[in-house]
Amino acid sequence: MLLVTVVPAADALIGQDVAGTNRMPSHAPSGPAVPVTYIFVSGAAVLVALGKAMSARPLEFAGLMIASGVVSAFAMAHIHEAMHRGGRRFRLISDVALAVAGYPHYRVVHQLHHGHVGDPRFGSTAHVGLSVWCHVGRSFFSALRSAIAYELGQIRSWRESRLLQIIPISVGVVTLFAWTGGWRGVVFYVGQGVVSVFVVEAVGYFQHYGLSGSPDELGNQVAWDINFWLSNRLFVNNGLHTHHHLDQTRTYDHLVHAGRELPGGYLHMFGLALIPPLWFSVMNPKLPKASD
Repeated sequence: MLLVTVVPAADALIGQDVAGTNRMPSHAPSGPAVPVTYIFVSGAAVLVALGKAMSARPLEFAGLMIASGVVSAFAMAHIHEAMHRGGRRFRLISDVALAVAGYPHYRVVHQLHHGHVGDPRFGSTAHVGLSVWCHVGRSFFSALRSAIAYELGQIRSWRESRLLQIIPISVGVVTLFAWTGGWRGVVFYVGQGVVSVFVVEAVGYFQHYGLSGSPDELGNQVAWDINFWLSNRLFVNNGLHTHHHLDQTRTYDHLVHAGRELPGGYLHMFGLALIPPLWFSVMNPKLPKASD
């Protein structure tokens, strides 16, 4: 209830980030401490929920599983930030966290997304008129197929495959869940992973909805921005998505508002996307071709 009531209300009440609106870097806490701390805390929360779920009744089990999936999805913005920082330490942290979140191959998928933004074959981008319910599965499996094809075309031996390199980590994470709760632990892991992936793909949906095309066609309009203060504090400025795509080496504390703006914060847009007629009525008129 806190997520669907208090956070959206506070986001709307606090309003937009003035620094971002003025194209100035925000005064968000800098450095990797914020995303890394969030990753560890969220991972611990999932493990605590797993422990409680093992003695829970079916309805409570489902609630803990869904809540854990949401927590894992919320952590993805922080994992994404750690992933972009590079280095072995951040790579290990992000790879383990991605496996916990049920999206172990996200690193490869995301790299291809950056290189082919605007191309639905590489995930996230949705054609005009496609609902989030149709988009999520299509995006996930299209991106996975593209990642496999890319890796097969690039590697000379299995040791070079990033997809194969994440298998031991994924097996280790699943083993931990199984060791904790047996088959119920595995069901918990799969269920929370499905929820997490759905939320992550839904976020990609509203960050790139309708913005399909070649780089020449899109220009700088490669993503939709969210410039609400609370949203960007909760998700380490991931809402300043256009600038991130234009310069992915910039850390979250140096991103500015650089693209077309969505009318609400993260949870507002997520809720809107779940109701396709409302989503289309709000977003289709905002598309570049409709407003330029």
